[in-house]
Amino acid sequence: MKTNIYILTLLSLFFIVSCKDDDSTGTIVIDLEDPTDTVFVFVDPNINDGVIDFEEFGPSFEDETREDEDRSNGGNWSEFGGTDEAIISVEYADNPDKNEPNTSDRVLKVTEPELNNEWAGFYFKLEEGMNFPEGKEAIKVDVWSAAGTQVSIKLEDELKNGSDGKKDTGDIFATKQQDGWETLVFNIPDGKVENGVYNTFVVIMTRFETAAGVSYLDNIDFSTPAEVIIPDAPTTAPAAPTYAADGVISIFSDAYTSPDGINLNPSWGQSTVVSEVVIADNTVLLYDNLNYQGTEITPALDVSSQTKIHIDFFTGNATALQFFLISPDGDDADDAAEEKAYDLDVTTAPGEWNSADIDLSHFSDVVDLSEVFQLKVVGNGTVYLDNIFFYGGGSQSGTNSSAVYSGTFNGTIYDAENGTFEFPSAAESYAGFANNASDIYPLSFPNGGKVTFNGATTGTDIEIYFRFEANPYPNTEPSFNSANVTVSGTESAEYTVELPPQGNNTFKSAIFYLVTRDQVLTASDFVITSYD
Repeated sequence: MKTNIYILTLLSLFFIVSCKDDDSTGTIVIDLEDPTDTVFVFVDPNINDGVIDFEEFGPSFEDETREDEDRSNGGNWSEFGGTDEAIISVEYADNPDKNEPNTSDRVLKVTEPELNNEWAGFYFKLEEGMNFPEGKEAIKVDVWSAAGTQVSIKLEDELKNGSDGKKDTGDIFATKQQDGWETLVFNIPDGKVENGVYNTFVVIMTRFETAAGVSYLDNIDFSTPAEVIIPDAPTTAPAAPTYAADGVISIFSDAYTSPDGINLNPSWGQSTVVSEVVIADNTVLLYDNLNYQGTEITPALDVSSQTKIHIDFFTGNATALQFFLISPDGDDADDAAEEKAYDLDVTTAPGEWNSADIDLSHFSDVVDLSEVFQLKVVGNGTVYLDNIFFYGGGSQSGTNSSAVYSGTFNGTIYDAENGTFEFPSAAESYAGFANNASDIYPLSFPNGGKVTFNGATTGTDIEIYFRFEANPYPNTEPSFNSANVTVSGTESAEYTVELPPQGNNTFKSAIFYLVTRDQVLTASDFVITSYD
């Protein structure tokens, strides 16, 4: 086992010798003090040698062993996601609750103060890459926290984030089912089990939460993968659409008004049983015993000026699902309606609401988009559908997301009461403001986009820009910066920052930066738009 630093409470034997008169007999009395202190060694642990239980050895979580952003200074741990007001702390502590499944003495204590980001966590290095025993392609961890808490881990190699060839498992989630200690099992995703690769353990103890709190972690080990129970019905509604109603042609959605003449259950000889059910105060379509199911639109819709169709779908048991647009018979010789299918992905996230935004160009080589008179779904199992609508095509039209840049880091100052931002001279050069509205992720800009906001200064011009990253630090790549924009004047005005197209990349971290130091910017109403 490679030792980075030893900070030991040495087992010492002290002979305390005193000479006493003892009734003038000249007897020498030797007092022997029994050692009771325990040795603890700061090292990079090795999960291949057995469970990491933090009883006799473990990583150092001291400032002097913290790793830098380049992972080049020889450090063996770091925290991330903190702000100037709130930095996560990790330390060894006594077990607060010696009950099953964890009766050990020493555990890791993780303290998250208020105002830290919802993705705040920490990582530490292992002595060598993990070697998964056959049949144990999962990691188990004992976690002490409240029921309902979402915990995530990620396994990584040692390469700097953004380096070519960097490998990791991606975020793996588990949810606490009970208060106190519970053993959580994190199944390694298919295709991500690689022996000898992952030597960095990353954990976020309270994913998607920003409230202050204390949690504990212990006993990291390989595990038999947990049985995955896929829900057969949703308990929540899909995310509400944010696209402006005047740019939408709706087929089915609580968020928009559909035109007259839509028949959601025509008699086509199908075995599908169609109903409308209310889930979390939202009405959705339920297709039970699906083989195929049509929707008739009278009169036909002209969607040729639109660019996309949106569909939310949920299934726990379908193995195939196709969505069709249909127009009347064209000039071909088959004397049949013109239809084309799009395959919806039911394998990546079964048992969850999924969203598809399909370019209408996918259908336009077969279907006459000026005369769409039927929709069809073909598949199996039980499927829930919602928010079926055409959109796009307007001037710079797109999907809007409201950002909240309240997450200060590395020295910036945000005044929530007055809506002001400041980049002091004492702040680090990379200090900024992170978006804390996690519900807007993931963001994508295949056709570019923009950020709009209202801003004013105290009299001195202030230069700003926006940055988008694949994930919060440390796995930030791919990323990109907007152009710089100058905010001028003491009266609030709207500003727009254009974003270039980003292909198929997605982003789960949005950051706002001031370039001008020691000036107060008043800014509000940040809206990120992804163009259709």
